[in-house]
Amino acid sequence: MFSFLKRTASVAADSTAKALRMDGLQGWRQELPMLSLKTKEDLAGWALGCDKDIGGFSSASLDLDPSQNVARFHGELSTDLPANPEIQQSGYAAIRSKARASSMFGTPCWDTSLFRYLSLRVRGDDRKYFVNIQTDGVIQTDLYQHRLFLRTPGEWETVMIPFRDFILTNNGMIQEQQIEMFREKVKTVGISLMDKKNGPFSIEIEKISAMNTEFTEGDMDRLP
Repeated sequence: MFSFLKRTASVAADSTAKALRMDGLQGWRQELPMLSLKTKEDLAGWALGCDKDIGGFSSASLDLDPSQNVARFHGELSTDLPANPEIQQSGYAAIRSKARASSMFGTPCWDTSLFRYLSLRVRGDDRKYFVNIQTDGVIQTDLYQHRLFLRTPGEWETVMIPFRDFILTNNGMIQEQQIEMFREKVKTVGISLMDKKNGPFSIEIEKISAMNTEFTEGDMDRLP
């Protein structure tokens, strides 16, 4: 209870400070830093899972590359089915940021509404990864997904994905009724792999941000 009240007081103080700074009137910003994956403390804010959790045979790890101080999500995917006859499909691995601790004001979220892109600084292989966004909506199993297209596997690159291009899914299924993402309340961000391909995988992640270019302001175009 004490920690809950302490978080509530912290959120209230932060909101007051933002009001005094008139953050809402600051106008255009190029970047909203969301997640950094450079220290062990950063990695403690992430959850890891794979089909091994339900009896499958994949393995997955999220650890720090000491030579570069960036996170590495890696392991080996196996599509072999476990003994449980109720499980019809296997072969997946995923990481996601943990939802931040709630207070009387709810769960802290990122307001990405004034930014056009989700930006990821990554270095990966030729596997087919997906980016997953969870918002603070009513249906907690809803995820907005987009393919993480890597143009230069094996080299560092910045991938920019328009928020409007994410597709609403639930339990891995694309929903017929597509609802616009609640971008004012982005709760978690994650990366998953389920390309039905056996073998090793590896992707390094440095940071994740909401971004504008010099020509964009959210979904509006800025004049040069």
